[in-house]
Amino acid sequence: MSITKRILFILTTVILVSCSQNMTPQGHYQSTQIVVDGNTNDWTLPLRLSNKDYTLSYNISNDNNNIYIIVMSKDEHMQQRILKSGLTIYFDPKGESNKTISLTYPEKKTSSSSNGNPTNYDSLSKVNTLNLLVLNSDAYDAKGFYTVENGQYAVNDKKNKIRMALKASVDSGLVYEVSVPISYVLENGLTAKALKKTFSIGINVHNDASAAKRSNSNNQDGNNSGFRPSMRMGGGFGGLGMGGGMRGGGGGRRQGNNQQDSQPAEEKLWYQFRFPTQANQ
Repeated sequence: MSITKRILFILTTVILVSCSQNMTPQGHYQSTQIVVDGNTNDWTLPLRLSNKDYTLSYNISNDNNNIYIIVMSKDEHMQQRILKSGLTIYFDPKGESNKTISLTYPEKKTSSSSNGNPTNYDSLSKVNTLNLLVLNSDAYDAKGFYTVENGQYAVNDKKNKIRMALKASVDSGLVYEVSVPISYVLENGLTAKALKKTFSIGINVHNDASAAKRSNSNNQDGNNSGFRPSMRMGGGFGGLGMGGGMRGGGGGRRQGNNQQDSQPAEEKLWYQFRFPTQANQ
C-alpha cells in the first residue's frame, strides 16, 4: 500500500469513528432525585423506550453518581415472565453487547418451595399471584462489578450501594427500579475520556419458564399443571423497588421444535448512549 493510500485509509477511519461517536445518542441526565421504591412518580410517563410488542417499557438515566433504570409492564404474560423466569441487566463500558457485568433480578423461581411443597398460584387472584411472586423475589445476583464481590445478595443488603425495588399494583402494573453507582461499572468514574465513549445497557427477560414447563408436560402426558414457582415466606417485601421519546426493541428467533416454538424467545433489549452531565444538558 502506497503512503498516499495509507494516509487516506487513516483519515477515513478517523472520520468514520468520529461520526459513529457523534451518532450515539446523548443519555438523559437525572436532575431530580430518584427514590428506588417501585413507584413511577419520579419518572416521566409514558417511559421513553419499549420492546417491539409494547409489552414492556423502560427508561435509563444518570446523574453524576448513579445509573437509574426503570422497567415497567402492564401485560399480564410479560409480568409473569419477569417474575418467574427472571430478568438480567448488562452493563458494557465498551458500548457493545458484552455480558461481563450483570445484575440478575428477579431471579428464576424454582418449581417448589423450600419445604418441597408446590405453591398453587392457580387458585389465587391475579393480584395476589403477582404479590406473592414479588414477595419471593428477595435476592439478586451481581457479577463483574468493581468493588462488589460476585455472588448473591439479599435485596435489603446494605453491603454495597446497589439499590433495587419491585412492586406490583393495579394501576402501574409491574414496576422494577434499580440504581447502580457509576463507579461500579467505570473504574475511574465519569472522567473526560469516559464521557466521550459509548456505553451500553442490555435488558434481558429470560425464556418463559412456565410455557416451557407446560409444553414439556403436555408433550409427555397431557398434564396442564403448569409452572409452580416457590413461595418463601419471610422478610417484609410488600413492595420491592425502574423513563423519555425513542422506542427500541429486541428479541430472538424461535427454534424448530414444538416445545421451543410454544414459548417466546428471550427478550433482548440494548440501549447505547453517551453519559450526560449536568453541564451538557
